[in-house]
Amino acid sequence: MELELRRETVRCWQAVCRTTLEQEETAECIVPDACPDIWQVLDSQGRMLLQRREPQEGRGEFSGLIRVNILYQPEGEGAVQTMEVTLPFAASPDLAQVTRRCILRAEPRLLWVDVHLLNPRKVLVRANWEIQVEAWHPHALSLACYGEEGETHALRQKPGEYRSLVTAAIQEKAFSYADGLTLPAGCPVPQSILSVRADCTCTEARVIGTKLVFKGEARLRLLLRGEDERVFPADFRLPYSQLMDAGEDSEDARCHMALYFSDVKCALDPEDPRMLQAELDIQAQARLEKEVQVPVLSDLYSTAWEVQTQREEVPLRSMAGASEDQVSLRQVLETAETVVEILDVQASLSRCDQRREGEDWVMTQEVRWSVLVRGEEGPLCLDGMTRAEHRLSGLGEKEVSCRWELLRDPAAAQTPGGVEVSGLLSVSWMAMENGTIPVISRVTLGEKREKTGEMPSVIIRAVRTGETLWDVAKACLSTEGEIMEATGLTSGEVWPGQMLLIPRG
Repeated sequence: MELELRRETVRCWQAVCRTTLEQEETAECIVPDACPDIWQVLDSQGRMLLQRREPQEGRGEFSGLIRVNILYQPEGEGAVQTMEVTLPFAASPDLAQVTRRCILRAEPRLLWVDVHLLNPRKVLVRANWEIQVEAWHPHALSLACYGEEGETHALRQKPGEYRSLVTAAIQEKAFSYADGLTLPAGCPVPQSILSVRADCTCTEARVIGTKLVFKGEARLRLLLRGEDERVFPADFRLPYSQLMDAGEDSEDARCHMALYFSDVKCALDPEDPRMLQAELDIQAQARLEKEVQVPVLSDLYSTAWEVQTQREEVPLRSMAGASEDQVSLRQVLETAETVVEILDVQASLSRCDQRREGEDWVMTQEVRWSVLVRGEEGPLCLDGMTRAEHRLSGLGEKEVSCRWELLRDPAAAQTPGGVEVSGLLSVSWMAMENGTIPVISRVTLGEKREKTGEMPSVIIRAVRTGETLWDVAKACLSTEGEIMEATGLTSGEVWPGQMLLIPRG
């Protein structure tokens, strides 16, 4: 006969897939009729706009646009020009355990853009991108915590505790906002926008009741051309504050936020030459982790009946460490041409990686530099790449994750032989300890034990190495309370070799 067990249910989300998609897009693009011929490509930069991500049975579907701004020197003595190229992208990878009930978290990143001049009216554009994907599926963990028929069948039950860090909720919200941007005093009146760079950060996220409050800012860096053909940058900070549902039982949860753009637009205000209008579409994704504590039934036996138990190994996760560290970057981009003026500097995060070396973990992040300068013979662009590295000692087999972020805008200064660029990165990391706990999942009652007259009413037994008082009572079909009373114990602590009086029947 199977005994009825009272159960506690832990509702959470389970990661069924983690993978990184990488793909290259290539297109030949014609220079628009309104633009002059290209003499030299100076620089190119892109924005990856993820506009669709949907789970399907056994796969995921992702699509969007890559918008590439190309700065070039036209033929003749004309000023620096720009043209925008749009490359659509799509991917439908096989994701074996994904179903339509899953939620896909995605972090898109444009790794690099390359533009090759084919002729004065045609360019070859190549863009390499990646999307880090996590698929989360709703999960209910049913844990036995008590046998309902304990008194009837002389059951002895040992309580335990399931204590683990679980993903309590996966939430997301799309939001948009528009703002007017005023150029600082002293800037020339802009005639055109040459390029737009944008990124979005979250500086605070916390749960209040059933709501998640998250705040941060979008950072825009524009490259503009003034009336005198001068090229100059302009930086803007656009703060935001948003609310989204946090789900049930998310109070005191730790929040992990990821944000990306689905669209970025910026245009000159036709009514005010010193004003610009920005429109941003942002997708916010939140993963909420919370520690749960649930009573469980760790062991059971009967002093009067044969009992068979089945166990299952339930996964446990706990925080093993977390911190945020900083890494300084510095590099010289060399050129044989004399630099007269630095017009613009940018740093973009490219490929990141992490690897284990013995008991240490090493995290790396590629940073690509691009500096637009005016040389003695005209504008030119200096490019370079720096690899940042951060080592975590002694983490061994723990599960480690990290996130890199530029803490401030990059700086550039003229130096003999080129331009020295510098920046500051933050690396946030978290280490998790994974394990299991055995929990009784099923109890079957067998035959009732027959008492015989030959069985002594009390036996003397020594405690063996590794045994507890519970182990002795279970082996001898007695109870902890009866043994303590017969032996005269004041606590349940015992030690190897200790002699115990054990009542029987």
